[in-house]
Amino acid sequence: MTTRPRSKRSGALDQLAAEGVGLWLDDYHRGRLADGSLERLVADGLVGGVISRPAAVARVMWGTTAYRDQLNRLPDAASSAEERVYALIAEDARAACAALEPVFRATGGMHGWVSLGIAPRLAADAKAMVDHSRRLAKAVGRPNLLIRIPVSGQGLAAAGDLLAHRVGVHVTSVFSVRRYAQAVDTYFRGLERALADGHAASGVTSLVSLDTGHLNARVDALLDGSTAPCAAELRGQAGVATARLVYRRYEESLGCSRWRSLVADGARPQRLLWTSENAPESPRTALDRVGRIIAWMTLHALPQAALEALDRREGFHGDTLSGEHGSARRVMDALGRAGIVVDSLAHDLEAAAAERERAAWDELLALVQAG
Repeated sequence: MTTRPRSKRSGALDQLAAEGVGLWLDDYHRGRLADGSLERLVADGLVGGVISRPAAVARVMWGTTAYRDQLNRLPDAASSAEERVYALIAEDARAACAALEPVFRATGGMHGWVSLGIAPRLAADAKAMVDHSRRLAKAVGRPNLLIRIPVSGQGLAAAGDLLAHRVGVHVTSVFSVRRYAQAVDTYFRGLERALADGHAASGVTSLVSLDTGHLNARVDALLDGSTAPCAAELRGQAGVATARLVYRRYEESLGCSRWRSLVADGARPQRLLWTSENAPESPRTALDRVGRIIAWMTLHALPQAALEALDRREGFHGDTLSGEHGSARRVMDALGRAGIVVDSLAHDLEAAAAERERAAWDELLALVQAG
């Protein structure tokens, strides 16, 4: 394993930096711009990326006037509610991209990204996903934008086409090693298509997020109803075990001949981000997740309260994923003996994630329609 730099400074933030772990803001909305908190988080080095989710936007739209001025400027009859939503979130993303542009430039595009989603109703139509994504990326008009695409449905087909067109992609709602491997293959194929069309591989970027929060919750619920002798001991382990196996697959992907050929042409690794999508977490829960899942060149998406709580945390125990695939497989074997196969749960977890995204989007549409 490559020797990694260590910081001589103490504290949780410095330790995460020394471990090569980046942090993202997971509950970004326009209020973070109005009160200056995003600018402060970036200036303090707490945040190297943000995720704009419809659920966060809807929460703010319910209780504040942050979006009122723009809503009043948007035409009612000339555009659908969905187009109005796109206009709102595109402006949010544009501002966030501008706030993160210094990070993006300083790190050569390694950090400083903004993740923005499209309408969940498009998930079964790859062409529609590509068309909407390209229009949204053009509307934002910033180089540090990623379009969020679910791994389910026609998501991977759409992701491959977008990458070939040099639109950055954030693949979401991954719950298994099998699905992660498919996302890696999609990235490689997108890079290969871009190169075949004469484009630079360095202009193609992708991110994959593993939702450890919902995976743990689903497996633990099944364990609670299990009579297996080891059920109690396995609670809370599925997310970490899957993260360890996914990270092992990540390391293997960077060692294969296919990747060596791509990186020789300037390709950048597809980053891994750990999250709990569309599930508000307490700072303690979020930071417990961070402490259990630490590895070089990975990312954690956290709510603002958790990011700020890092200043009050003494530290973590270091890398928890590298070289731990053996113990992870033992956990998976034990879960299998308890009648739980994580790969078999992935489809249901993906469907539940899609439903949460649809519900959040529908709520946002209703708020926009209500004016």
